[in-house]
Amino acid sequence: MDSAASLLEAYRRDRRRLLGFLLSSAGGRAVDLSRVDLDAVSADYALDCVASGAQFDASEATRRYFDDRRYPIMTSSPSGNSYFLLSRPEGSGSPPKKVAPDIGPEPPAEENSSRARKHSDSFKVAVNIQGASYVLKDLSLANTSPRQAKEMDLLSLGLPRLNAELSDDDLRETAYEVLLASLFVSGKMYFAEEKREKKPKFLKGLRSKTEGSNSVPQMENYYTHHLDLIRVQMEISESMDTLAKRALRRIGSKMVQGQLDVPCIALQLLSSVGKFDFPTERLRVQWQRRQVNVLEELLLFSASHECNMSETLRIVLSKLKNTEDWVVSVPDGRIEVLTIIERYNTRLSTASKKFGLKGETYHWTQSYHFNSRLYEKLLSSVFDILEDGQLVEEADEILETMKLTWPILGITQKLHDALYAWVLFQKFAQTREILLLKQTDLQIQKLQLHNNVREAELYMDSFVCSVEGFGSNGALNLVDSALLKINMWCRRQLKNYHLYFSQANCSIFESMLNLVLLSAANLNDDDEESMLIGTPPGSSAESTLIHILVVRSIQAAYKHALIVADGQSKAEFKHPLILLASELKLLVEKECSAFSPVLHKYYPEAGRVALTVFHLLYGQQLELFLEGTDHSENLKEILGASNSFELCIAQKLYSMYGEAAGSSLSNFLKPYMIDRFSSSIILQWLHAQHENVLEWTKRTIEIEDWEPLSVHRKLATSMVEVFRIVEETIDQFFNSSLPLDIVHLRSLLIGITSSLQVYLLHMENQQVSRATLLPVAPVLTRYAESVNPFARRKPIEPAVREEKVANKLKNLTVPQLCVKLNTLQYIRDQLDTIEEGIKQSWVDVQSAVGLLDYLSYMASEGATSKSSPSDESIDELFTIFDDVRRTAVNITDTILNFIGTRAVFWDMRDSLLFSLYRTSVESARMEIFIPTIEQAVNPNLGYLVTYMFSQ
Repeated sequence: MDSAASLLEAYRRDRRRLLGFLLSSAGGRAVDLSRVDLDAVSADYALDCVASGAQFDASEATRRYFDDRRYPIMTSSPSGNSYFLLSRPEGSGSPPKKVAPDIGPEPPAEENSSRARKHSDSFKVAVNIQGASYVLKDLSLANTSPRQAKEMDLLSLGLPRLNAELSDDDLRETAYEVLLASLFVSGKMYFAEEKREKKPKFLKGLRSKTEGSNSVPQMENYYTHHLDLIRVQMEISESMDTLAKRALRRIGSKMVQGQLDVPCIALQLLSSVGKFDFPTERLRVQWQRRQVNVLEELLLFSASHECNMSETLRIVLSKLKNTEDWVVSVPDGRIEVLTIIERYNTRLSTASKKFGLKGETYHWTQSYHFNSRLYEKLLSSVFDILEDGQLVEEADEILETMKLTWPILGITQKLHDALYAWVLFQKFAQTREILLLKQTDLQIQKLQLHNNVREAELYMDSFVCSVEGFGSNGALNLVDSALLKINMWCRRQLKNYHLYFSQANCSIFESMLNLVLLSAANLNDDDEESMLIGTPPGSSAESTLIHILVVRSIQAAYKHALIVADGQSKAEFKHPLILLASELKLLVEKECSAFSPVLHKYYPEAGRVALTVFHLLYGQQLELFLEGTDHSENLKEILGASNSFELCIAQKLYSMYGEAAGSSLSNFLKPYMIDRFSSSIILQWLHAQHENVLEWTKRTIEIEDWEPLSVHRKLATSMVEVFRIVEETIDQFFNSSLPLDIVHLRSLLIGITSSLQVYLLHMENQQVSRATLLPVAPVLTRYAESVNPFARRKPIEPAVREEKVANKLKNLTVPQLCVKLNTLQYIRDQLDTIEEGIKQSWVDVQSAVGLLDYLSYMASEGATSKSSPSDESIDELFTIFDDVRRTAVNITDTILNFIGTRAVFWDMRDSLLFSLYRTSVESARMEIFIPTIEQAVNPNLGYLVTYMFSQ
């Protein structure tokens, strides 16, 4: 009681001294208290509040009284019995009404949030920390726009907001001053002017080797070097550094019971720095207001107000902050004000300790939100300002230097590890530098090795952080909040890893996955209820987490692919399902090449889950389309794209897991059964193609003149065109990506054979019978009993041919017949090539059929699949080509026989046949006509030889 009474008396005495100072400096005048009815003032203000609906504010009531009647401001003593009148300082306004914004993520605009909610799937996360259950909600980043995703990615520990107007630059400069104070107090460094006083220059040469090896200058040089580096990293100017060092060199004398806190440092700076220490007035005002804002935050907003002095402290700090020339106009008044503030801080510092920790101070717990921010600024000095995302080489030494601030800021080893992990991760989020992510991983591993005593755990639990922004208003301690925020930030990206990662940065993906698994000890996800595919029974927590990440990421990637496909369909005039299948195939390739190998290490079923989800999502979209479509013009292309996508899924599943069956995920595999819709479509298409090819064959052969195609290819142009169309039909048949069976193959072969048979039949009908070219035999060469041997001989006369036969013979010249022979040989060769190509393509078809059967086998958990046709049955189909070959051979023989007959009995009839038996026997010898025969035949042989050698 005596102690309390003495403190109260000191408080009253200080109030009187402060009153005299304010009245003398601001021109105030004393007022008889007996003439002032404070109750009336309060009543009037209360009535105004009732009339206007405003909330009653005691401080506003005193200001209203002063503004209306020009009376000095009145305050009451702690006992409430006596009152003191304080004149209102000139230029002092009311404290700022606008609260500094929180650095946490701001909620999106109402319009954007409503739009996002329309497409988002909510999920819940249960967090059990220290035996308390916190249920947090989060919106999946996969279902938000890029702008909303960027806003949600803002990292904040959730520390209580700062009420004073302190910017990041203010915190950075204050943190550096705390570091300087810790170095002076610990004796690791002293100001250069002190050093010159103790060690004159003329004594330097007399130093002994022992004195030169003294630990004090070594320590100074060690910390001075690192302090210079820290100053540069924290962007503190040399002038401000010198000013702070000069002001803080005797900071040790301000320690209370051997302890130092941030208010003591601010008061020491305010009492030691004068107006002329600054190069400009603007810098002085900014610096002074920053110091006052620090005191305001720590003593007015953060401290408990058991002493009932908050109003007086607010007025003093307001005067100190807003009177620009106050520090030099009344020096004695400055000392009085700072003394009052110092005694107030001393009283707070002597309060009983909550946790009984060594070196614990009042501001460790009451100002933890401010101290933690300062320590974050100090830790950020390990990042090289010239190379973003890189640690300086002296990072370990800088961290060791930071430990000197622990007694001032209330930092423990565990808090240091948590805050350093947080700072590292924040920098990683900005730069995507994998080294920072790995360092964060190491710091979290250190955190898990801590085994603190109960007092230390209770102390850390007092560092309460808000978890706003995750769908709930829970509260966690700082360490758990840092782990939770890191985990949730990583989860947001991993739940859409197709968007944020690629083959190039897959190492970051793996490191982030490790970090999530490492920091997820107390984090349980209740999101499974809304999952498209649930986790297999008996899955571990690690497998369950990866399962959720895979499903959510694929759902997000699928939704993005839907949007892309819809946009492209309008530009390319293609059905969205066709483009969607192409987009998903790219995602499947990316999944299997980049992500599944990493995920498989932790969850062997990750690849199966991913492929199953892809297959299921597209299947749902395809089913909706097929149910609402009767005869779409794009149906064939859509079915082909769908079948191609399903084959891709089946091939990836087989390459990963082989024929291993029995997985519970097989229940979600539902084959598309494309053949139910495509079989009739393929047959209709083949029928239409056959008619087109047949029509084209008839048209091209009717206009064929049987002239050589070129000097090197002496064959018919029409046949080349026919085979070109046939090959295009074959390519379209096998490139349709639709499921094919033996019925379709038989229809294709029949169509090809029909077209070639029509072509060969036309060639055959163009031929003339060989007998029509043979002349009538001479009389002497015939034997008949009725012939008169003494009859008079008549010369051979050329027979007159029918006009139709004569016209045909005009188009059956030897060069043309050679072109036909070449064409027939070309047909046989091309037929062999086509047969070989179709057989090879059919092997690929059978492979695709096998994959679809495998998918059905997996979906039915091992049920027997239908068997594919054997090679023998396929070979039997191709016997239909033998008829074409035989027809081509027969026509070839016919033309060969016809060529010799025509050359001798038609082309050489004037020079050979009709000159026989004209004169003597000697003139009819064959030796005489051989040169003539060679002259007629040899030029035409080049057509055959050239083609034969070219083939």
